[in-house]
Amino acid sequence: MPKRIVENESIPEVSTRAVTLEKFRGVDLSSSVTNVAATRSPAAPNMMPSADGFPVKRPGWHAVLTLEGEVHGAYTLVKNGTAHRLVHAGTTLYKVTVGEDGAETAAAVYTEMADRESSGVQLNEKLWLLDGKTYLVYDGETVQPASAVATVPKITIAKAPNGKSGATSYLPVNLLTGKRTDSYRGTEETKAETVYYLSFNALTDTAVTAQVLQADGSWAAKAEGTDFTVDRPLGKVTFKTAPGKSPVDGEDNVQITYEVADRADTINKCRFCILYGVSGALDRVFAAGSPDEPNVDYWSEWSDPAYFGDVSYSILGQESSPIMGYSVLADTLVTHKQGEENGRNAFVRKGELDSDGFAVFKITNVIQGDGAVATRSFASLNSEPLFLTARGVYALTPSDVTGERYAQERSWYIGAALTREQALEKACATVWGRFYVLAVNGTLYLLDGAQKSYESKNPYSTYQYESYYWPGIPATCVWVENGALRFGTAGGEVREFWPGTLAGQYNDGSQPVTAYWCTPLMNLGTWSNVKTVTNVWVVGKPYSRSGGEMYFITNKDYERLGRSYNIDIFDWNDIDFNRFTFNSLDGPVVVPMRKKAKKIQTFQLKVENARPNEPFGLLAIQINFKVGGLVKK
Repeated sequence: MPKRIVENESIPEVSTRAVTLEKFRGVDLSSSVTNVAATRSPAAPNMMPSADGFPVKRPGWHAVLTLEGEVHGAYTLVKNGTAHRLVHAGTTLYKVTVGEDGAETAAAVYTEMADRESSGVQLNEKLWLLDGKTYLVYDGETVQPASAVATVPKITIAKAPNGKSGATSYLPVNLLTGKRTDSYRGTEETKAETVYYLSFNALTDTAVTAQVLQADGSWAAKAEGTDFTVDRPLGKVTFKTAPGKSPVDGEDNVQITYEVADRADTINKCRFCILYGVSGALDRVFAAGSPDEPNVDYWSEWSDPAYFGDVSYSILGQESSPIMGYSVLADTLVTHKQGEENGRNAFVRKGELDSDGFAVFKITNVIQGDGAVATRSFASLNSEPLFLTARGVYALTPSDVTGERYAQERSWYIGAALTREQALEKACATVWGRFYVLAVNGTLYLLDGAQKSYESKNPYSTYQYESYYWPGIPATCVWVENGALRFGTAGGEVREFWPGTLAGQYNDGSQPVTAYWCTPLMNLGTWSNVKTVTNVWVVGKPYSRSGGEMYFITNKDYERLGRSYNIDIFDWNDIDFNRFTFNSLDGPVVVPMRKKAKKIQTFQLKVENARPNEPFGLLAIQINFKVGGLVKK
């Protein structure tokens, strides 16, 4: 029976419920829009965490240089306390200088580089560069092929003139140069010998030089054509006067330096490098990436990047799986492959000295996991090596249980977006403060090393980094310069992100940065009932000039504008009479939206700022609603 309503009795009201969103995290581009955690966003382009963790609009960028050709890389050589900055664009290497007014200019210092990505390291106050064409060295003033300064090794000692007895191998041949030295010891039996046989034949036309030890301990230089003749095809030197017996017992008395065809292209064709050495010391250059030897890498002699011995190399795995890059994990070197059989894609080596004092780099482990896909994606965040695979960004970590090493995913929240990207091999990365920044196809993806979360949907990884993304950034390479994040473009521009400390630093060039934060698509606690959203409050982060637009998205409306709002703080240095305010409090600003969304099934709020020169941030969101009757078809 119908309930009898007594006169003057109040009709029962439907209770108002509330959803409060605060303590925001990053984005979740891998879950369905209805399954994203309330503190994360399924869509938040151009947002990033503030120092205290709240989502804020990223600063804009400004162009600092315009060069010729696509920007491939940037390097800094620190020598005697002075920083020498270089940028590789097109086929040119530029030296960048900063004027008193802060303006940057660039001058070409080398014009024959490969028009592709490059790599470089600093050792012995010189910069050593690889581009797949020529191994280069920069000393702060000039750039030249490393072969021009290559170390000439003494390959034999105690050699007899006939070359058949007494010789002791001393140092390996240097791949960077065809020059080498044989050292001979004259004895009583060979003191009359004038013919000296070299270790190699087929000499080049470069003049052969010789030195003969004198009785007073000095070395006398001997010249080809004057003191001796050379048979180049046979590798034979004939002295006009026999050098004789060594004046010092047990010491060599003849040194002959000559040149054969070099094998410099073995190193010239390598495309990337890293510093590593015995016990993890950073005193040798490891180089790889040659298309001729995709599974081979080479290392230089101790503290001598101009000397790559012909025996200092490793063959790692199969040729069908090229070496993609390096990571240093504690005191070991991890060499990453693209896709080895059975997923054995990371070779772990440790540098040691053998019983004779020579450096050896033994394989101590082979890690199973996803192969690397981008040679420029390797960077270390919080001392954790990160790299890009076809399934996302992975890390190498020591296991707390077994002590073995294995790969773990760190980018689950953006993993689905990364797997949809094309041409991942062109991706590049750097570490900027607390962020691992990955540039892929016009988007920057950020992993926040200061925010870690466990994700139950990926139980094989101990944690995931909270993530963000910035679309519309056409970066061909990324790097950090004096703490600022920079990127190069295909058109030759070098751009730098503003620090975001001033209101006018929120444009990309002349265009405003568009940023917004979307809540998950919420059922507000029930799928079976319709709801009416009665009020929404957005708590904005205070700035001297800020604001935005509030939209709601429901099963009935797509991005219906709820209201626009301004957040202003009075500042004598920034007075706008169109937005004049007496508010001088630097605290959270609560902005109400009273427009209702009636009889809806799902609700999503989008708060956007696309205004020029304006920062923007959120501290909290509250949604009040009432639950109505059952959903009917």
